Parts: sequence; structure tokens; C-alpha cells
Amino acid sequence: MGAEVESKKRVGVIGLGAMGSGIARTCLEAGYRVSIWNRSSDKATPLVALGAIACDKPDEVLEANRHVVVCVADYAAWMQIVGNHGLEERLADTSIIQLTGGSIDDVTEHETFIAESGGRMADGALMCFPSQLGTSEASILVAGAPDVLEDCDPLLRVLDPDWTNLGEDITKPAVLSRALTAGILSSFVGYVNGLAICREAGIPIDVYINQSVKADAIVPGEKRRLAEAVRDGRTEHTEASIDTWVGAHQTIHAVAEALGTNLVLQDAVKSALQEARQMGYGEHDLAALVEVFAANQPRS
Repeated sequence: MGAEVESKKRVGVIGLGAMGSGIARTCLEAGYRVSIWNRSSDKATPLVALGAIACDKPDEVLEANRHVVVCVADYAAWMQIVGNHGLEERLADTSIIQLTGGSIDDVTEHETFIAESGGRMADGALMCFPSQLGTSEASILVAGAPDVLEDCDPLLRVLDPDWTNLGEDITKPAVLSRALTAGILSSFVGYVNGLAICREAGIPIDVYINQSVKADAIVPGEKRRLAEAVRDGRTEHTEASIDTWVGAHQTIHAVAEALGTNLVLQDAVKSALQEARQMGYGEHDLAALVEVFAANQPRS
């Protein structure tokens, strides 16, 4: 019984960037025996001081652990590590928790590779900062075979007490994480565009910051309302129609143009709104833009 418990409290971590180091540190704090490897060994030093075991080669991590978290720059970097160290011969009976970001093709090809090598795979995406790991603010999206996810569950709960199980489709974490990031990035781009407009007009940035806080108060509720409208297929019920938003955006575009700011973002928004109107959604809610972005949509 003691050996079984000891085995379950072991984990390997390959890749010690900010997130990989955070994963190793969180597992150490939870009482795990953590084996680590990174291409540049200096990143292991702070973790060794906390009790981690530094390995000279990544195959040593695989040999010592049934569960290995991989968190490197991209799949190309991981497969280079595999090739350089002959890891395909070391993957049998190992659960690889792959937290390296990649495309749909990367994920599916990697799943096949792991299976052919006799290993098991759970693919995941991290939607939080390293400092949030192990707390209620952590967010990890994971998919894989039910038995693999069940086997990895205790370790995943150390990193995220309420980790999200996306089922058996191994590509779901990659898709959902990119969809979430698209929304976040678009919001940040719009925010910076607003900064540019204010700067050109001589409006103090501190005033913009303070007013943004007030304006952003409506965002969480409105995001949920838009998502529910798409989910329920009721975009004809509107808070403000696309036609209304077109009128509002015309003034935004005019102000930005008058100030001489770059219109690349405003032109993109204008194009999306106009396309929605051309598709017959002018009187629908802004949520109807989902049809503009739908796959296989004929374009004018």
C-alpha cells in the first residue's frame, strides 16, 4: 500500500518556462516527488532548492514517473526533444499530460504518436497565470480517454481543484483555449486602439483608465447575454440591433479618421457589421455576428 501511494505522489515535468516551473512548484508544495528536466539546466536550480530532482536527460524523467507533464514552447520543440533523446522508446505505460499549445493537427498527430509508442495521453490548455495554479483562480482545460483522465485526476486537481473535463475529443482544449484567447486579445486590441484615439485627442490617459473601469462594468453581463442568445438561437431579440451598432460605429470611425489614427481595427469592425446587414441580420442582436464568422459561409 505504501509503495502504491508513493507511486501516485510522483510526477515528472519536462519544460521549465514560467508555466512549467509553476507546475513543478505547485506539485512540490502539494507533497509530490517531482522530477524535472529542461534544455537549459539553470532553470532547474530554484526548483532543486525547493526539493525537486533535476534529471540530466528527459528519459530519466520518464523512467521515474508514471505521470509526466510536458509544457514546452510548442509541439515542434517537444518532438525535437523526443527525437534527440529517443523518447519514443520510453513512453510505454506512461501518462503524458500535454500542456504544450498547438494546432488541431499537432494534437491529433501527437495523440497517434503517443498511442503507437504505448503511452497514454491527456491534452490540455492552461488559461491562467503560473501564480494562480493550485488555487480557485486556476483554469485548466483537459480532454482524453475516460480512463486516462480518471488516472490523472488527482494530479490535475493539485494544479486546478476544479479542472474542466472536455471529454474524449482530444482537440477540444486547443479549440476552446484559442476561442477564449481570441476574445481576450480582441478586447485588449480594442482597448489599446481607444488609448491611441485619446492620446491623439489630448485626453489624459488616466481619465481614459478611470472611465474604462466604469464602462467595463457592463461587459461581463453583456458577454453572458450574447452567449446565451447564440446558445438559444434567439438573436432576433435584441438589446441593441446590429443596425444600431452600425450607426454607433460610424461615429467611432469618423472620430478615429479625423484624428488621423490608423483605421485597421475600425475597418475590420465596419466590415463585419456590414456583412451581417448584407446577410439580413440588421435588425437582430449583435449576437447574430456569430453567423458572419461561421464556417463555410459564402462571402460577398
